This record gives sequence, structure tokens and C-alpha cells, in this order.
Amino acid sequence: MMKRTEKKQQTRENILKAAVSLFREKGFDDTTVQEITEAADIAKGTFFNYFPTKESIMEALAEDRLHQVDDYLHTYGLNRVTFISKLRAHISFFLGEYHFNPALTRRVWQRVIEQQSLLLETWHELLEVGIKRKEIKADTDAGLWANVINSHFYYTLAVCEAETRETFLDELMLLLHTSLKEILTKRGDRAMKKMVIVGGGYGGMRILQRLLPNDLPDDIELVLVDKLPYHCFKTEYYALAAGTESDHEVRVPFPQHERLSLHFGTVDAIDRENRQIIMKGEEPVSYDILVIGLGCEDKYHGVPGAEENTYSIQSMENTRRTYEALNNLPAQSIVSIVGAGLSGVEVASELRESRSDLHIKLFDRGETILPMFPKRLSNYVQNWFEKHEVDVISNSNITKVEKSGLYNHDEFIKSDAIIWTAGIQPNKVVRDLDVEKDEKGRVVLTPHHHLPDDEHTFVVGDCASLPHAPSAQLAEGQADQIATVLKKRWNNETLPEELPKIKLKGVLGSLGKKHGFGVMGDTALTGRVARLLKSGVLWMYKHHSGV
Repeated sequence: MMKRTEKKQQTRENILKAAVSLFREKGFDDTTVQEITEAADIAKGTFFNYFPTKESIMEALAEDRLHQVDDYLHTYGLNRVTFISKLRAHISFFLGEYHFNPALTRRVWQRVIEQQSLLLETWHELLEVGIKRKEIKADTDAGLWANVINSHFYYTLAVCEAETRETFLDELMLLLHTSLKEILTKRGDRAMKKMVIVGGGYGGMRILQRLLPNDLPDDIELVLVDKLPYHCFKTEYYALAAGTESDHEVRVPFPQHERLSLHFGTVDAIDRENRQIIMKGEEPVSYDILVIGLGCEDKYHGVPGAEENTYSIQSMENTRRTYEALNNLPAQSIVSIVGAGLSGVEVASELRESRSDLHIKLFDRGETILPMFPKRLSNYVQNWFEKHEVDVISNSNITKVEKSGLYNHDEFIKSDAIIWTAGIQPNKVVRDLDVEKDEKGRVVLTPHHHLPDDEHTFVVGDCASLPHAPSAQLAEGQADQIATVLKKRWNNETLPEELPKIKLKGVLGSLGKKHGFGVMGDTALTGRVARLLKSGVLWMYKHHSGV
């Protein structure tokens, strides 16, 4: 039998869940207490036993986040990051529901600042820790500057209408850093050489694993710069978008080690001349050795309206927005997926399993789906889609995208949501670099994976010009070789003129949770075996990502 305290907690959670659902659907102002009680299946009097006003629900939502932040920081090893990075990590966590409803999230935290001192206490504690760690000047009035942080947060909540949490954070951190630089100290022993890895994707993560804990020289300081405080399994974003996995299941903490510093922020540019990473809203990060692993972005091929009117699975933030859009679609809605490569196939099949009530169209530019795979495998995938009523449109040519649909060969096709998986390009920071690139915009490197004119700047992963198509497996193989090059240099060993060719074990893809396809060596795999193999690979990676 449920204990009284457990029942009370469950009732509170039911009220909050019902309220949030209504706030998102109707807006805070247009939602009544009566509607909340009906949705939660409770009496009106019961509601007021838990919440004296409708506004107090917003305070409760924020308080829950405030009480969870310490566990979040501990889980992802963020207690050792710099003051500015920790400040950003706090605000990022507080705004964790931003992608569901930006306006509501901003209003919730405005209300908290107006009514409570909890945030002030949080900022005060952060400042005190910063003073103890000598990141903030010793004579700083923590109480005064906690109010400064609070006022800047409130101002940005009031005036910023950013659609994504990352954009909001960038605007806020720029404002905060303009004020806070007055009290920040210059930390760092420049007698130490600084090796900076920009981007904590598959390549950056593998280099950390290969250098820590025992292969980093005593005079090298290792810094990882990433806009997120955790490593994400980008290959699994299709499941997050379809709603079959939560974001907690597609991420792990970065390695924790006393030789590793985490820097949490957004890279704006790379200044090669002055050897600095230009950050949004904070001081540049200097480097002696640089590894660029910033990944890729969608490529829209000049199709009018594609960037503005489609959803993406190229970043965690964008994938959350895609999930929210798909989750809110009513039954019988039409979802168009542009691009029938591996990502498009996995999104379409996963979405079919999670939403059998949707009409799904998969637009393939070629004659046959997945032509890079053996014919038997391609036919298997095509047959799966036919059996599960996913409409594969071959020989498509998307010429224009509008909010209400797209044009295939100039023929309009109504769509309630459009997902773009029709090509990638290097991150804009890399595209803006004045270095030699191949025809796809990827950086041309020496056989040792560094720039031809700078042996201390490496490029790993999707931004590097390599013989194979970009993949997590390729990024990890290249990262292994970069780590080998660095270790040989540090040990004064002679480098071979050529490194071994990176061997790829194969490719695996999923068709929902029970079926899959792939090639391992010369063997084509289909069905449950392929899906089990993919699940096993993911499990191994997830449980062996530490140092």
C-alpha cells in the first residue's frame, strides 16, 4: 500500500505534470486552475493544499531544478570547471525545458527572480568558490556581484526571444562577461604548454581516452572546450528525435581527471595568428597545441526555405526541438524526411515505430535506397518500409521548402513537419578558416593529420578531408593516430612518413528496435542480428567511455 508521504508526492507531481502540459498547449495566462484540477483528476481544494496560486506552480518548477543542480554538476564532473563555465552550466541546467516552450521557461525564471532569493544564494555560493580558487579577485563583494548576475539574468529573460537555449545562453553570457571581467583573475601557468581540444565528439573523446591518465607529459595542460557539459552519442539522435530514447540515454560525462580542464562555452572563431580560440561572451582561450573536432552541420544545397522551414538532428539542441515538434503532431499528420541516407532511414523507421498514426514520406534522390550497400541489403530496407507503410519517393529533387510543405520537382507536397537529412558540411568555424580545403569544404591535412603549415594544429572527424565518408568510427580511428603522433613527438621518437590506413570494421543501421541492416567486412547483415550487433556496439561504447 502506498505510504501517505508517497501519495502526497505523487499528487504534487501529477498536478505539476498536468499544469505544464496545459501551459504548453494554451499558454500560462489562458490556463485556469479549474482546467489543471480536471487534467490532474483532483478536487479544487486539493490543488490549493499544494499550491496557493497558479503562479506558485512556476516557482515549484524552478525550485525542483534548483534542488537538482548539485547532482547534475556532480554527474557530469562540472565542479572543477572554471567559474564562467560553471555559471553557464548552472543557467543551462535551469533552462533545461527551454526547447519545449521558450516563452514559458523565460517567464518561470523571471517569476523566481521576482519572488525569491534562491538564485541569489546560488550565485553568491559560486562567487565564494571562485574567490577561494583564485579565479575571482579576493576583494570582490560576493553579495553585490550576485545581484549583478541576477539582474543580467532577469534582463535577458525579459528582452531575449531566442528560439533555442544555446542562442539565449550566448546572449546572456556575452552580457555577463562584459561585467564580470572586472572581477575575474588571469589564471594559468604559462610555463605549461596548453593543448586544447575544441569539440568533445567522437574524435575529441577518443584523444582524451588515449592520452589520459598516463600518456600526457608533465609540462602539458589539457583543456577540452565544448558547448555542452557532456559527450553525446550523435549516431543515436534519430531515436531522440523519434521519442524512443531520452536525452539522458544518449550522453555520458566527459572523463574526469586532475590533468583535464573542461571549458564550457561556444566557439566563435579560431585566431591562428595569435593562437587563440575566440569564445562567445568570454575571454579567448589560448593554445600551443590545437585539435579541432567541431563536427558538422546541415548542408541545404541552396534550396530556398530549407534552412528556415525544416527540422534537424545535427545537434542535441536541434534534435530536442525536432522531438518536440513531432511529439505535438496530431494523428494523421504528414512528416516528410528529406534525404534517404543512413540518418534519414533510421529517423523514418524509428518514427514509424513510435508513431504509427503518422503518414511518413522519405525522399530519396537516387533510384534505389542506400545504393552504397549491397543490393540484397538495399532491397531489405525498401521492403521494410513498404511493409510498414513508409512512402519512399525515389528520384526526388526538392526545389523549395515552405512552412506548410515542400516542392518535389516543383510539385507541392503538403507536410506538417519536414526533417532535413540531405547532406552535411563542416562547422561554420572551420568553414571560415583560411586554410586549404577539398571540394566538400573539409580541411586538407598532412599524412599525420595536421595542417600543412602548422604541425601543432590537428583536425579530427567530420571537418577533416579523409578517404572515407565522415563517421564516428572514422573519427575514432583518426583520433587514435593523432594520439600516436603526439606521443611519439613527446618521446622524441621518429614519425613514419605514412601512417597505416584507417580500417573501418563496417556500418550498422537500425530499422526500429527489432530490425537492422549493415555490412561487417564483406558480410551483409539484415534483421535481428544486425540490430543486436548495433545495440551491443552502443552498449560497449557507453560503458567504456571513461578514462
